[in-house]
Amino acid sequence: MSIVTLCPQCKTAFAIQAEHYSAADAWVRCGRCAHVFEVDQHLFEIDPTQGETESSVKESPAFDAPVAVPMPAAVPLTPPVWQPVNPPSAALAVVVTLLASAVLLGQVLVFERDKLVAMNLSVSPFFNSVCQVLGCRVDWPKEPDKVAIDSTHFKQLREGHFSFSLSVKNQAAYFLGTPALELTLTNDEEGDVVRKVWSAQEIDLPEVLKPMRTQTVEMVFSVEEPLAGKINGYRALLFYP
Repeated sequence: MSIVTLCPQCKTAFAIQAEHYSAADAWVRCGRCAHVFEVDQHLFEIDPTQGETESSVKESPAFDAPVAVPMPAAVPLTPPVWQPVNPPSAALAVVVTLLASAVLLGQVLVFERDKLVAMNLSVSPFFNSVCQVLGCRVDWPKEPDKVAIDSTHFKQLREGHFSFSLSVKNQAAYFLGTPALELTLTNDEEGDVVRKVWSAQEIDLPEVLKPMRTQTVEMVFSVEEPLAGKINGYRALLFYP
């Protein structure tokens, strides 16, 4: 019995000898179509006693010796494996949340420093220290909607001299900066005659208004003629410069 191999592509038969295995590690290239295949995967036997078969095999031009070629080691080709990105750990998420909360809290404290100090004077040294580093300052809150004129009184003392008294109420539950006063003296027919503006220091009010308290002040001033003779009314307004 003779051992032959058959090319799986062009079906050409080749006689196999032992050196073909050792030289090519059982891999050969077809001498007709150049297809490379494993010898031991396509073997079959031929009985040499069958003359016709043996003769036809030996005379067949396709019954050539295979060309043995060394083959490189097989490298498996695998598709890329998709791996989802692992979410951040719970500890990292907690740290990031705490840092973000700390930054937000710091911003709130800086922007609301005036009101926080006005609500609790004991924290004033802390915010003063912070502002020394950040280059800011702590001042009394200025909230026009929380300051109201509780009562007023205007009268003429003598020719060209007038008196104006004012009660200012802090409606907030914390300290507020004292606003300035604008007093407009009017005439029914001509409209505004004289306008006077006083700062908090000029109207003899304290720098800060106490919570839920009313403070009264009186100003005495003069107006030159002929304007003084035209005055028969007034309009008062509190504002923060």
